[in-house]
Amino acid sequence: MDSSTTPMAQLMSALSLDGKLSTESRQINASAFEFLLPELVNTMVITTVETKRATERLALGLKHENVSKEQTTDVSQAEPTTGTTSGWLELPDDTELMEQVFVKLESVGFRVGTRLAERFAPVNRRLTDTLEIVKFICKDIWMLLFNRQIDNLKTNHRGIYVLQDNKFKWFLRMSGNNGGAAAARRAQPYIWLPCGIIRGILDSFGVSTVVVAETLGLPQCTFQIKVVSDD
Repeated sequence: MDSSTTPMAQLMSALSLDGKLSTESRQINASAFEFLLPELVNTMVITTVETKRATERLALGLKHENVSKEQTTDVSQAEPTTGTTSGWLELPDDTELMEQVFVKLESVGFRVGTRLAERFAPVNRRLTDTLEIVKFICKDIWMLLFNRQIDNLKTNHRGIYVLQDNKFKWFLRMSGNNGGAAAARRAQPYIWLPCGIIRGILDSFGVSTVVVAETLGLPQCTFQIKVVSDD
């Protein structure tokens, strides 16, 4: 198989400014992104924790070396947990902080989604119906990114679309040894990026949406798209 036609190569091409890839870039295997994703999520979590700590130090007027653990967020919560699958984090038990992580990851995904739509939108037909755009995501985009299509698509025909992937590729190598609920919580940040991708694609076609996702047990994942009225 020509490496330039792999999903990873196509995704990298979509993200490049000129739509071209160097010879070295074309050699990147599709699995490379799966190694990059945990690092992206970990970096977003850790930098968000550190930013909060720096803000607290500034507010307290204390120097870094004099800040006690009781006065700041415990940074150990943002470090990889030993004895688990590589890349897992014990996520901070801080709703506000995790919302900031969501915004960062979803924003990255949104930018990816807009470029994917620009690069891979059908040229032989114009997508104007929201359902057709969602089907384009379920079939073409999912095949491009994950080598498979969405397993199930449901809609109430009133602006709500539910996409179910029973074997979400980014979850296949994640361990759930510590329990279903705990594993599902740790996996949550890894579906915020595709939430942004979905929203970015729809936005490129002029459809404003809110996209949320959840997993009740690995490797299953469900995305809910809600069309936002312009009124």
